[in-house]
Amino acid sequence: MVAPSLSACVMVDGKVVYARAPDLVYDLASLTKVLCTTELALRMVEAGRLNLAGSHRLWQPGITTRLLLQHCAGALWWKELWRAGTREDIVLAALSEPLVAPPGTAHTYTDLGFLSLGAAIEAEAGAPLDEAFTALAPEAARLFRWGHPNAVATENGLQGVVHDDNARAMGGVAAHAGLFGDARSVAAVAWRWLAGDVPLAQRAFTERGLGSHALGWDTPSGHESSAGPRPPPDAVGHTGFTGTSLWVSAEQKTVAVLLTNRVAFGRDPVRIRALRHLWHQAAWLGES
Repeated sequence: MVAPSLSACVMVDGKVVYARAPDLVYDLASLTKVLCTTELALRMVEAGRLNLAGSHRLWQPGITTRLLLQHCAGALWWKELWRAGTREDIVLAALSEPLVAPPGTAHTYTDLGFLSLGAAIEAEAGAPLDEAFTALAPEAARLFRWGHPNAVATENGLQGVVHDDNARAMGGVAAHAGLFGDARSVAAVAWRWLAGDVPLAQRAFTERGLGSHALGWDTPSGHESSAGPRPPPDAVGHTGFTGTSLWVSAEQKTVAVLLTNRVAFGRDPVRIRALRHLWHQAAWLGES
């Protein structure tokens, strides 16, 4: 067994065509990066408050909005920043952590890079991330919560609060993790990207950096990708450590969401990779 529970939703052309336990609430983990932080960054780019090719006063030299979204800014992938202290201390630690590569020279999937992006978003919004989300993307924000008492448990019976240690130490609101929601809501928010309700969505899907990531969104990486062995050519998506995954195709007008709490059975990624691989391929073929 991969996980104690599973929820799924497939949406085609804005309509739900398949749902399994779609109202169960899960810790969405790193789906937060695309469902919240990436949209906020793009909205700020559209409004001229961030520049894709430009830096920000909080960031180290050479770092740009584009490089952070593409995970090519040279930031360390993860660190126990929760040991730093308060939420402000954690953000400062992420901003000041030495880079592992010069900006723009390597691809490293990173939580710390998204913490730096979140810090700039908060600075430009003049509000914490959750409040900025509500103000700038209310249609998405109303479908999620930052923590949820009725969410399915993750590791060691942890329930209602975010699984990620750094996000939990930040009060459950972080640019890299913290959102809780159900499969139906994830699908609805993702559909907004395909429906033209999120600015610069097409660029976000296609403007790849040195690695597999475009602007926030990931692209299929080889035959063993969580998107399946034969995803649509334009497929983009993201996964979350707790066992969540989301893939979309503008060409097929399809959104496929799979939510699990696989960390309740441990952190070995082999089984959840296999499940994602098979399930998302079935979703593309309409066999889910």
